[in-house]
Amino acid sequence: MTISKELSAKDGLRFDWYVLLKADFMDDLVNEILDQIEQTQTSTRGISKEKAKCKKQQQRVIAQHLLSALYSAYSAISNKKTPTRVSVVKKYNGFSEDKTKFPNRIHYSCRYFMDVYGALEQLKWINVDEGKVGKGYTRIYAKNRLKVTFEKVGLRWLPQVLKASVDLIVLRDKVEIKPTTPRHTKAPKKYKKITLATPDTPEVAAMADSLYSINQFLTGHCFALNVPDKDLYEIAKALAGSKEDVDSEEEKHTSIDFSRVQLRRIFSQNSLTKGGRFYNGWWQAIPSIYRQHITIDGYKTSEVDYSNMSLRLVYGLAGIDLDPNRDLYNIGLDNWKGKDDPRRQVIKQYINALMNHYTGNYKLKAHQRKALGLSNDEIKALVKTHHAPIFDKLTSSIGSDLQFLDSQIAELVIKNMMKDDIVVLPIHDSFIVRTGYESWLKKVMEAASKEILGALVPVESDGSRLPKHFGLDKEQFKKELKAHNESPISGIVKPNELDFETIFNKTLMKDYQRHWGLWKAKNS
Repeated sequence: MTISKELSAKDGLRFDWYVLLKADFMDDLVNEILDQIEQTQTSTRGISKEKAKCKKQQQRVIAQHLLSALYSAYSAISNKKTPTRVSVVKKYNGFSEDKTKFPNRIHYSCRYFMDVYGALEQLKWINVDEGKVGKGYTRIYAKNRLKVTFEKVGLRWLPQVLKASVDLIVLRDKVEIKPTTPRHTKAPKKYKKITLATPDTPEVAAMADSLYSINQFLTGHCFALNVPDKDLYEIAKALAGSKEDVDSEEEKHTSIDFSRVQLRRIFSQNSLTKGGRFYNGWWQAIPSIYRQHITIDGYKTSEVDYSNMSLRLVYGLAGIDLDPNRDLYNIGLDNWKGKDDPRRQVIKQYINALMNHYTGNYKLKAHQRKALGLSNDEIKALVKTHHAPIFDKLTSSIGSDLQFLDSQIAELVIKNMMKDDIVVLPIHDSFIVRTGYESWLKKVMEAASKEILGALVPVESDGSRLPKHFGLDKEQFKKELKAHNESPISGIVKPNELDFETIFNKTLMKDYQRHWGLWKAKNS
C-alpha cells in the first residue's frame, strides 16, 4: 500500500487532515498515551537528554493530532449508522518530514507515529479495520474508555491550534491515468489530481500570512446551525449525497465536522494564477437550501452573493461595461420568467461548465436538454448569440483563471470586513454574514469587485430563515416571507427575530455554542 492511492469518501479522512484541538480532557489522554509508551519501550541508553526531549515532544504532537482526529470524527454529525472513521498509514513510504520533496505524505516521523499508534492499541482505545494492499488506508475509531470519554464530552466547541502558514497555500496539478488495457479511440482520457511542492516565494508568503490572519480571526468565533437535532441529521443525510465543490478527497465532507473552520487556498494546473479559491470550511459543503440556518456567534445570518459573477468577470476582463440589472442567463428562451425561471439554473450550470471544460465543448445531460427543450447545438448557438463579444473566451477553458480572480475579490472582502471586526464566511462568490450587516457587506463586495476587476459586479441577498423554514427552497421561502409581511402581525414578529419556541429547548447546537461562550468569557 502506498500513499499515492486514492482515498474514497467512505474510508474516512486521513488523521493529519484534521485540525489540532486544545482541551484539558485531550491533555489528560495524551499524557496516558505517553505513559504507555514509556512503559513498553526499550531502554533509552545512549540517547542524549535533548534528543529524548525532542522525541517525547514529537510523540506528544502526534498523539494530540490522532486524538483530535478521533474526537472530531466521533462528534461529527453523520446520518450513517456506522461510526465515522479516521484513516492512518502504517508504512514508512507514507511519511516524510520533508514537505517540499514529499508534499502528499504525512509530515511526521513514521517511527514516532507507530509508537503512539501502538500505545492506542495497547490501551484498547481504538477499533481497527486493517487496510488491504492497494485498496485503501487502515481505518480506526474510538472504543472503550476513549469512546466513553468522548461521549461524556459530547459535541463541544474547542479552541484550535492554528495551521502553519506554510500549509495554507496548496498547489495542485492533474496527471493522466494510464489505462491498464488499450483505451477506445473515442474514450476520454482520465486524470487524477496531485499535490505539488508550493514555491517558496515572497508572493506565496504574503498569501499565506494573509490567510493565517484570517484563520486566526475565524477560530475565535462560533459557527453553528439554528436547527433542532433531528434537522441536523437531515442535513448530514443531504450532505452525504451532495456533489459539493471540492478540490480533493482531503476537502470532502461526508459528515458535519464543526471544527473545520480554518481555510486553505488551493491552486490548480501547477499555477499560482489559476484557482486559488478558499476551501475547507464546513459551511461550504452544506446544501444551499440549508445555509440560511447557519449562525455566527449565535446570531442568524444572511447570504449575499455576486450576481452572474463568472460571466461578469469575463466581460470585465474584456473591458465591456454592462447594465448591472441585466440577467446574463437570459439567452432568449420563450416565456422567460426572470430569476424565478426554473430553466435559469440549467443555463447557469451549462455556461459555468462550458468555461471549465478542457475543450470548450461541454454537453448537457439528457434531463437538462429536456428541461430546456433544446439540443446541445441549439443552446450553444443561443449562448454564442447573446454573448458574442466574449464567446471565444467562454470556450477557452477560462474557468480556473476566473476562479483566481474571484478568490482575489473574496480575500479583499474578508479582510476589509475583518477591519471592522465583522466575520464573513466565504463560499467562493458569496458570503455569509450576521443578519443586519448585509448592506455593509454589499458595499464592501461591490467595492472589492471594482478594485480587482475594474468593473462593478452587482450583489443580491435572500435573507435569513427561522427553524420553521427548514427545507424550503428559494421559491417556497419567498412565498412564506410574502405571506408573513402581508400579515397584520408582521410588525410584531419578523423573520429575522428570535424564534421563541426554540429558545429554551436544549439542543446539540446550543450546547456547542454555550462552550464557545464560556471560552470567550474566560479569554476576553
